[in-house]
Amino acid sequence: MRTLLLIVFGLLLAQASLAQKKELLEDKDTILARATLAMDAALAPGGALHTAVMAERLIGVYHLQISFREKGDISSVFVARAEAHDIRSQNRIKDLVHQLELPFKMPKGRQYRIEHVLDLNALRN
Repeated sequence: MRTLLLIVFGLLLAQASLAQKKELLEDKDTILARATLAMDAALAPGGALHTAVMAERLIGVYHLQISFREKGDISSVFVARAEAHDIRSQNRIKDLVHQLELPFKMPKGRQYRIEHVLDLNALRN
């Protein structure tokens, strides 16, 4: 009986560790498309960015260049252009985007960049 319980417990631990692994993507177009979808999901109601934007009353329209690498870590966020914003909101949105993690990983040594528009003013309407 004890052996059976140990086996069941081991299987449960193994299943939990498999469930936490990120999906490996290798195709460049798929990676870029999924990164864009992840940014849109973060800004959708209930997403990590949406919650912070609403709580902190951030404003503006930001054209961002977002670079990310191997494990879905965002390595840099550059504001290429900003409209109807204040500096506090710009700096905070850069920090918030930089803290995000993408829900997938890529081959080692690869780094990609997307350009994405965040319209924070549209969230208030």
